[in-house]
Amino acid sequence: MKIKVKCPASCGELIQGVIGDGEKLISLPIDIYSEVTLFETKKPENKTNRKKAFKALQRTFEYFNTPKEYIENISLEINSNIPIAKGMASSTADIAATVISAAELLGKKLTPKELGELCCKVEPTDSIIFDKLTLFDHIKGRAIKEYEWNPSIKILILELDSILDTEEFRKNDYSKIRLENQNEIERAHEIFSLACKNKDKKLLGKAATISAIANQKLLFKPAFNEVVEIATKLNAYGVNVAHSGTVIGILYDEKETDVDRLKATLCKRNMNKHYIRFHTVNMVAGGVRAIK
Repeated sequence: MKIKVKCPASCGELIQGVIGDGEKLISLPIDIYSEVTLFETKKPENKTNRKKAFKALQRTFEYFNTPKEYIENISLEINSNIPIAKGMASSTADIAATVISAAELLGKKLTPKELGELCCKVEPTDSIIFDKLTLFDHIKGRAIKEYEWNPSIKILILELDSILDTEEFRKNDYSKIRLENQNEIERAHEIFSLACKNKDKKLLGKAATISAIANQKLLFKPAFNEVVEIATKLNAYGVNVAHSGTVIGILYDEKETDVDRLKATLCKRNMNKHYIRFHTVNMVAGGVRAIK
């Protein structure tokens, strides 16, 4: 039996910070994927060195009280186009896809709640694991609120040359700055909620930009203000960032924003001195899906 599933990447987060009783986030799922294949074999060949995926496999089998020797006959393959250590949820996509494929292989089903909790036992998790945009406690694995809107939005990703180890980043104590940012993040969340209610992409962009600006105090992105200025002048919806990564996203509609002009303007203003790669992606619905 062979199970093959995929999970999308994230262009950072639409919002991240302290909301209410603790830190939460809303990821921005995009059409770049991690594909995981699991199958039973007497000669397992694990074509991946991604230790977190193996840990997710073990956690899932333990959750379903599967005999330990069963894992010895499982082959795990990962094929991913997601950039690593950029804040684009490469690990989360691997982990979630592995958890779901392991459950499927065992003939089991997981609720979204169980999926979130299992993934967070491996590491803090992005909310791309859910079908809908979700306010998520990525530390404890609690889904707080789902939003009934998956808008169609283009994103121009600006990718720094540098990488960031999320685990190392989270070892730093940013609690004071996060608390200082709380009012702004909660305001961003209120605007985001209104955007979803009214299906208003401009409000969504505004919410993302507010969160991105606040995050400059935690993880500085070079020339960020210039990027926001250019995006605003060329009618983009707004700007988001990987709050613990090295990418910026410009959210836009191709009918209102000329992306070639946008790229040219960014280069004219020497943004390519900082951001070595520009590439366009689409916002998609999150969640792990079977590949037929």
